[in-house]
Amino acid sequence: MAAFAHASHDLVEWLDGSDVETARVGGKGASLNRLARAGFRIPPGFCLTTDAFTAQAAVVAMADRVRSDPSLLLDEATRTALVEGMLAGPLVPVVAESLTAPLDRLVGERFGASDGVGPPLLAVRSSGVTEDGAHASFAGLHDTELGLTAEEVVPAVLRCWASLWSDRAVAYRARRGLALDGGAMTVVVQALVPAQAAAVAFTRHPVTGRTDQVLITAVPGLGEAMVSGTVTPDTIVVDKAGGLIAEFTPGDFGAGPALDDGVLADLVGLCLAVERAFGAPVDIEAAHAADGWYLLQARPITTN
Repeated sequence: MAAFAHASHDLVEWLDGSDVETARVGGKGASLNRLARAGFRIPPGFCLTTDAFTAQAAVVAMADRVRSDPSLLLDEATRTALVEGMLAGPLVPVVAESLTAPLDRLVGERFGASDGVGPPLLAVRSSGVTEDGAHASFAGLHDTELGLTAEEVVPAVLRCWASLWSDRAVAYRARRGLALDGGAMTVVVQALVPAQAAAVAFTRHPVTGRTDQVLITAVPGLGEAMVSGTVTPDTIVVDKAGGLIAEFTPGDFGAGPALDDGVLADLVGLCLAVERAFGAPVDIEAAHAADGWYLLQARPITTN
């Protein structure tokens, strides 16, 4: 297996709006950093870069062969060997060392836990280098894990890296004619927003194609159940001009609307501001806490 030498500063990028390369932090990391640079609120966090992935993959059996011949990923046994090899860990020393300081910093901020009760909770999210672009979103194909303590981050990172080679991710890339190996996988580690509600919004209606409406789905609390399809969210269509609700279909959680009028209006305004900043219709994920909305993701709307 190949040996790689990396400086620890190459392995982590803090997502604070400073200059970062998409090729190093992946689509999700780059999008979050772009939002921060434009002045939007995102949960504090950092990204383990492609260099960190490369350093870890160097000790995974079969990774070198797949790098040379990505078509091997069409073989189920090869995919299984790669996933199992990554999950086995442990982190190589240079990656483990690079993770310590930013993780301590993130936990020390105690975002959303100012009362000091319980450990700060974190989110660990995959960020593929071809993910969340204008032509392929990879939405839901790579792993995201929520509500983790600092001690649970390392195995979650390994699972996120391994999801690059999952059956569904490889099949998606094959179907769309993308590089089968996905290039590399980065991982975003952020503070978990103590969400009172979560929403997904499209500034171009994904069914009708109308650009004068915002389509929003929303649930109380964290959005994991909505994304996984285990709960039916409220569906709200809002006219951009005037902010009037054109359609409302209640969800199945039985506790009244997930978003009150003021919170909904704030979200619509936020969606339109992001659309202006990106210069194109966008797909947004957001969480509402006691102090307002936080953006968890924004990406150009794709056909898939």
